[in-house]
Amino acid sequence: MQPTPWYKNFWPWFLIFFPLVAIIGCISLFITAIGNGPDMVVDDYYKKGKAINLELTKFEKAKALYLHGDLNVTNERVSFKFTKGDTSNIHALKLSFYHRTIKAHDFEATLTPNANQEFTALLDKYTQGAYSVFIEPVDGSWKLKENIILPTEETVLVNPNYK
Repeated sequence: MQPTPWYKNFWPWFLIFFPLVAIIGCISLFITAIGNGPDMVVDDYYKKGKAINLELTKFEKAKALYLHGDLNVTNERVSFKFTKGDTSNIHALKLSFYHRTIKAHDFEATLTPNANQEFTALLDKYTQGAYSVFIEPVDGSWKLKENIILPTEETVLVNPNYK
């Protein structure tokens, strides 16, 4: 009687199976980790720190101008109306919506004034979630910030106290 070759027996395949699955799992996790790096890593911290100081002066300028307003965001439209402050020389606003965790969901809108002194724009389809909204004129002289969860049908009160 001749012994059967090893590849026709159950136990060698059983013993090979688990290490092989572990190796394949490690390779797939490694490829996934390399391809999906974090978006929040900054290369030059010094330049980023200087930019943050510049941003804080923009918030202080909005506070000095005593700018307040009401922000309305629906599924297809965004509007902003100033309730306090000097807004006579503002011709358009830039709204930047930054998703809290996923950079790919960030979007911007340029708002133009209508006859009611309300700044409005139409929105493309966006992803639901928590956003930080930055409101500034197109010249970038001041900046307001508010945290909202989209979609919302409620009016969000925006004031110059940066958060």
